[in-house]
Amino acid sequence: MRKIMLIFTIYLLVTLVGKAQTFRNFGDIEIHSNGRIGFYSSLENDGSFENFGGLAGFYGGSLNSVSGTFSPKFYDLEIYNEEGVLLQIPMEVSNNTNFIFGDFITPKLMNTTSLEFISDSFYNGESNFSKVNGYISITNKQSFLFPIGDESYLRPLKIDTKKRTSFFKTAFFYENGNLNFSDSLDSESELLLISNAEYWILEGNATTLITIGWDDRSYLEELTNDENNITVVGFKKDTNQWVDLGATERIGNIEEGFITSELFFPDKYSAITFGILETTKPVTNKGYHYIVTPNGDGINDFLLIPELEDYDSNRLLIFDRNGLKVFEQENYYDEFNGKVSIPISALNRDKGLPEGVYFYLVYAGEENFRIQGFLYLKR
Repeated sequence: MRKIMLIFTIYLLVTLVGKAQTFRNFGDIEIHSNGRIGFYSSLENDGSFENFGGLAGFYGGSLNSVSGTFSPKFYDLEIYNEEGVLLQIPMEVSNNTNFIFGDFITPKLMNTTSLEFISDSFYNGESNFSKVNGYISITNKQSFLFPIGDESYLRPLKIDTKKRTSFFKTAFFYENGNLNFSDSLDSESELLLISNAEYWILEGNATTLITIGWDDRSYLEELTNDENNITVVGFKKDTNQWVDLGATERIGNIEEGFITSELFFPDKYSAITFGILETTKPVTNKGYHYIVTPNGDGINDFLLIPELEDYDSNRLLIFDRNGLKVFEQENYYDEFNGKVSIPISALNRDKGLPEGVYFYLVYAGEENFRIQGFLYLKR
């Protein structure tokens, strides 16, 4: 077969009869070095499509798809398509994914198709306007924040596991999506109520902690008036009951906040969501939590994390309650005062971030030791 090696910029716009647009690959395509390829149409991949370098982008203003008999493999990937790109087969990325505008969409009734992050892959730019509305899978990562959500909002899930050779796959469903679960509760737990507004599906072959957040769409204030009664629950496959997965960290108020579970084995559970306990249950690990009040009085005007003084280098990331990255800095000391550090079209850079709960993550030192917790921005 003829092999095409893309070593320069190519933009593909293939127009067929009517509105149908499809680029079909029947041979071997490779992208090397600084090569670029832009799809303004659907991709039907019935040959080898491997990306050893360069960038593949999905652009346009109409819903396109990726289909075929072979899964394409990309190095750098980006999306700028307001209607999104439907993945009908798995698609792999080994380096960076730029979420600019529009969603990668996968069928939620089937878990066989996902956007696959492998090796040391990472992403940038995720937001309510650009994410994965469907399944994402990862391999060999000990910590990862999945940029997943539904049609309207980013609703990420974070995993922390000690096993290096791990595999996880997850998706978010709002208002129970298209799946139903019984209301049966584990009789040995203190569970009182289960949220039916949203849930996450998480597959995984290693025990992990997870962190998820609630907001005003979670409607937890209709179930309890005390955020200290909130816990993480899983629908256990062998008993068909909701089981308390515990809470090691919890911060926020009844309208918004974050919670981290205890260690559990995801493959034993069909779904994960929020539960309400009969009585208040303190968290088992207070973590590192801070308050930032940028009012110029000299007290808590900036986020200061004393533990960072013990490391020669670090990288700080701060996310809002929906998982949108609002601040990132290498070798952080005390620069965050409630203003964003990266361009976000929906936010006023000078006015700063709104009051509320934020989640932060620090990778410190050569070993990338993780320090994570929550901060409350009060104005």
